[in-house]
Amino acid sequence: MSWQRVLAITIRIIRQIRRDRRTLALIFLAPIVILSLLGYVYRGSSRTITLAVTAPANPLADALVDTLSSLAVQVERLPRDEALARVRSGGVAGALVLEPAGATFALQLYLDGSQPGRARQVLAVVNQAVMRTAIERLPPGLAPAQPEIVYVAGSPQFDELDTFAPVFIGFFAFFFVFLLTSVSFLRERLQGSIERLIVSPLDRAEIVLGYMFGFSFYALIQSIVMVLFTVYVLRIHTVGALWLIIVLTVILTLGAVNLGIFLSTFARTELQVVQFIPLVITLQGLLSGIIWPVETLPRPLQWIARVLPLTWANDALRAVMLRGHGLGDLLLHVLILVAFATLMLLLAMSTLRREVA
Repeated sequence: MSWQRVLAITIRIIRQIRRDRRTLALIFLAPIVILSLLGYVYRGSSRTITLAVTAPANPLADALVDTLSSLAVQVERLPRDEALARVRSGGVAGALVLEPAGATFALQLYLDGSQPGRARQVLAVVNQAVMRTAIERLPPGLAPAQPEIVYVAGSPQFDELDTFAPVFIGFFAFFFVFLLTSVSFLRERLQGSIERLIVSPLDRAEIVLGYMFGFSFYALIQSIVMVLFTVYVLRIHTVGALWLIIVLTVILTLGAVNLGIFLSTFARTELQVVQFIPLVITLQGLLSGIIWPVETLPRPLQWIARVLPLTWANDALRAVMLRGHGLGDLLLHVLILVAFATLMLLLAMSTLRREVA
């Protein structure tokens, strides 16, 4: 073995990568951007529990509210109906309703069962506040009232997998369809298939639409298989319509197909396609509500999150599977996903024309 030849190959690879700006950005810039994003999210996100409280003007109720505030709970005193509406919309983690009952008070705690982790956290904090208030304010020997738990969404049977299943469906459907489409379309270009179609009587729009429908056929099958497997094999609890879950997933994957076609026109190798993953997939994985609720992100990142299609898909899938919402409740989400797919389709057509010209 000649170390001189090994060194020559090593130098050639170093020079080759040095001339590829996209690869250099993937090696050095992408990790810094992702680490900076993680640091900004962890340091800038809100970890405070927000709890709606409905209580009369009562010294005991005021003492309980003060105790909750001392436990890093942000309390919003609201009328009962408004408090319950805020729980259903996800605006607060729970609603605590206090009613005088002699020397003590009766408690009703309304929780969102579709978020089991947060529901357990709220219940623990409320129990702690009730016990502390009772020790400090109630006469000796008088036991504090235990909160009556009422779930406004979901149920006590929901677990963490039930919570994450909707976003996993959206994320993996988007990721695999985007990867399949972008690599396959690039391969068609490199093999000359696209060029042969362009010199034929076919219009550019017909070419892009043909590829889109071809890739979408498999995206449709993938969506159906993923949803059915999640619901019937993994036995995920879902309270919404199965057909609506499939429709939302299909619309999302249609956008992934068009995005894959569009971005693949900027790549010349499969490695360059992979370089789009940190931008397209990692960014959405971090900001679309899969790991942290969008509402807890720093304000600038919330604005970015609301532009991402996966954020709207995750919200819609969660609303259907965990809260039982129907199509009428999700028209805005559907329109945004359709608009994203249409925009990517138009960009793909425009880019293909420019590349050929």
